[in-house]
Amino acid sequence: MFKARYEHYRETLLNDGMINDSNRKTIRDFLEHEEYKLKRKEGLSEVDERSYKTLYFYLGKIKLINEWFNNKDWAELTENEIKKVIDDLEDGIIKNKNGVRYSDRAWFYQIMKGELFDVAGKAEIVSRITRKFGIKGRLDNKQVSFIKEEDFRRIADCVITPEQKCLLFLAFDIGENLGALLELEANDCRRQINRDTQEPEYLIILSMDKLKRSRTARSEITNYPETVELLDIVLRNMKPADKIISNRFMKNKCLSEIHKDSKLFKFGIKTAQRLFNRAVKLSGVRCLPDGQSVKWKDLRSSMACDLLAKGWSRDEVNARLGHKPSSKEIDKYINYLSLDRNKPKQKVYDSSIKQIQEDLNRQKELNKLQGARLFEENMRMDEMKELFKGYAEKTAAIINDLRKDNLQTRQLLLSLKNDQHN
Repeated sequence: MFKARYEHYRETLLNDGMINDSNRKTIRDFLEHEEYKLKRKEGLSEVDERSYKTLYFYLGKIKLINEWFNNKDWAELTENEIKKVIDDLEDGIIKNKNGVRYSDRAWFYQIMKGELFDVAGKAEIVSRITRKFGIKGRLDNKQVSFIKEEDFRRIADCVITPEQKCLLFLAFDIGENLGALLELEANDCRRQINRDTQEPEYLIILSMDKLKRSRTARSEITNYPETVELLDIVLRNMKPADKIISNRFMKNKCLSEIHKDSKLFKFGIKTAQRLFNRAVKLSGVRCLPDGQSVKWKDLRSSMACDLLAKGWSRDEVNARLGHKPSSKEIDKYINYLSLDRNKPKQKVYDSSIKQIQEDLNRQKELNKLQGARLFEENMRMDEMKELFKGYAEKTAAIINDLRKDNLQTRQLLLSLKNDQHN
């Protein structure tokens, strides 16, 4: 898809009569150089889709650079003119389409310090200015931005079709970026039964040809049962896309000519962004901590925060994100969530719990001992009761015998008395 966009935009830019001839020749030389460079750097015989994506984004930035210098021949630019554009970018005088300062100005400096201005003989001036004043063009401490699981579910409830909901759950569950997820095919999703939980899950294969070059190729297991259920539905109902589309890039083409039958999602990035923006608006969800509007990329960072909060280690989350073990990108989320700062408190808490457990065990032993003693006392009491019962029975028998003897004695005396009287 990016190949068609790039080739169309490239021809439009190179044939734009509003751009002076010298700059158009420089742009043509630059693009030819970059196409060749990307092929050789990646060891390819032809430019691949990921390289076309890079080239496509170059075009938009080159057009902006030409506008900022008022379409002047780049070979005739003075150091003051170049410095003024850099200052205007840094000071926010030059704004993006949203009316704010460009957050990643380094992209433009990288292009101007590279082959584009090198062809015009001005790359060294840009390098000297940025080096002399320490201009980076981007902030290393990007703002933390994420949403919680319950907020994600609110957004997911606002999409329409199972395919759309499946895409959202994959983004939050697996944590890969939108472009890679839209390239997934049926054979990238392998259903299996988890050996520990005995529940169904999917192994999602993220191959290198679908990922950004900075990411590691990997396979990830789904965490949520909803992801499994939605993938079951999508895979069961896969069919060729027969819708006809018509736009400035593709005239009256069938979607099946663009999206292979095996693709899970037969729509592109623009459509995905529209449906996501609609769902976010309906849900009313905003990012933490500063209430920014939720973007697709925020689902990736939200997955990282969610797993960190649930006890996953830094290395485990880094691996799931496809980052190198040395990557420090995740540290800003760990710091914001205060996970490391909570560890000393957790240790104190764990120590207290351990002490309580020990006291409880001692109390149990004491209770057991007291129970044994009480049992022995009860046994002795029962023995004493039986003994007293025996004594009482014997005493009662003796008293009864004495009463009998006393009665017999009285009867004998009475008989003797009667005999004497007679």
